[in-house]
Amino acid sequence: MTSNLIGLVAALGLAFAAAAPASAQQAATIEARAAPGGVLVTWKLAQPTTEVAFLDQDIVRTLWTVRTPGLSMSDGVVKSDQPFDTFDILIAPDAAEVDRVYISLVRVGSGQSLYGPALALKDMDAELTVRAAAGETVTPQSNAIQSYVYVGPTSAVTQDDGGVVVVGETVPASLRTAMSEGFLAAQGFYGARLGRDLPYAPTLIVTTDSPGPTTFRGDVTDNGVISLRFHGSDWSAPPPDVTEQLSTFVWHETLHLWNSHAVTTKDGASAPWLHEGGAEYGALIAALSTGAIDEAQLKTSLARRLNGCRAALGDRPNAEERLRTGNAIYNCGVVVQWIADLESRRASDGRADIFDIWKAMLQSGRAGDGYGVADFRNRLTPDTAVAVLLDGPGPDRWAGVQTRFAALGVTLVNRPSPRDLRQAALFHMVDQNCGGEGGFSIDNGRIKLDSGDRCGTLSGDPVVIAIEDLDPMSNGQGVFQAVQARCAENLPIRYTLADGKTVEAVCRAPLRAPDLWAVDAMPDLMARRI
Repeated sequence: MTSNLIGLVAALGLAFAAAAPASAQQAATIEARAAPGGVLVTWKLAQPTTEVAFLDQDIVRTLWTVRTPGLSMSDGVVKSDQPFDTFDILIAPDAAEVDRVYISLVRVGSGQSLYGPALALKDMDAELTVRAAAGETVTPQSNAIQSYVYVGPTSAVTQDDGGVVVVGETVPASLRTAMSEGFLAAQGFYGARLGRDLPYAPTLIVTTDSPGPTTFRGDVTDNGVISLRFHGSDWSAPPPDVTEQLSTFVWHETLHLWNSHAVTTKDGASAPWLHEGGAEYGALIAALSTGAIDEAQLKTSLARRLNGCRAALGDRPNAEERLRTGNAIYNCGVVVQWIADLESRRASDGRADIFDIWKAMLQSGRAGDGYGVADFRNRLTPDTAVAVLLDGPGPDRWAGVQTRFAALGVTLVNRPSPRDLRQAALFHMVDQNCGGEGGFSIDNGRIKLDSGDRCGTLSGDPVVIAIEDLDPMSNGQGVFQAVQARCAENLPIRYTLADGKTVEAVCRAPLRAPDLWAVDAMPDLMARRI
């Protein structure tokens, strides 16, 4: 994920009355330290004021408690009727992950990870110092105001030539190994293909103490700190659906060290599909090329992204406008990169690939004002199929994409996966019982319905153990067939819930098999490692 840019620039200005709101000539020192219930932070201002605003207004601060008498906080602004030049806030760990918003505080075993930019004040220079107690350490120790900062037991921290790795003691050994080894291997591959001139020493922080509901989540700060956060208890043996995506998770976030945080992304906010798609596709090809995944796993991942993009865009016009939020950023972003890679290999007789495009673009961006969509598209082959996907008439889009893929050696067939079939059955039942107002998520390897009070017998956000006596997580195809057969007869569908209850949900419409592509054949996408 691309971080919010934190530019703490002090502007020149005149000083007004002592009780005026904080203005651009102000400065602040910030000190944070672990405390019961979270982290206690003290701000000290250069001069008194009656209000200060936090710079990043997207941060969720509902669990921040002002400890200074006479002060209050609302909508990211700290206020008082009387001038003040210092204040304390106790920050408790966030209650939930929020899409494309950095988490301000999360537990890392016995330690904690604090997001420094959340503490920055509008129109002020600021310096953040994080204090460690006896037996604790702080990392990184510089530029904390730009960074995730770990404070906790020294035993959680290791360091080698690839950077610093922080792993909470609750992280299972298998997950610890996969993330730390992937972090180092990814740096080696990307350094060889994209250049080794990163402006920082990378740091990786891994925790299984995420509040959820997202199963796992990662992001990167501008000084090269990667935070990987996992929700749930059983990370020693995650379910297959999770394992598929987990195998390249750290590879994706590590690539952001090159394509998001060591260079300016001119269209980072308006076209996140470029850097996110670049990171996800690059991670897949790098993992394939180093043996972290095999071709079958790559085909599955590419088909999932292609079908996700197809669902997001459909035959609607103005494709790029629909690629600014949600999973479409990643799904369609990967499809764009896949097309560009295939075309580059074809045009160069295999001598060039997607990493050559990115290396040239990143080098040019670092030497100039960054890179954006125009820079990327200018490096594609003439008559690129990317134009069919993004610019072409909506009704002709997917037939055109399939034809162009075929010309590039990719055979697509209609073959939904068990995961696709399970998802189709679940969404069909949501439509039947919730009027299309519900949904579901995977929580600790089990299905949890997002049903509220609007879904009849399925209300109450229950955890589902079985549907028609079949485990939906391990037997998606069987669940689909059972639901399809009973819906064809207008018969109820039996759900077994985690609380031991069995309920019957209505189904009065036929369940049709989804039209979803699988990758039947494609060229070898192994990339050279130097």
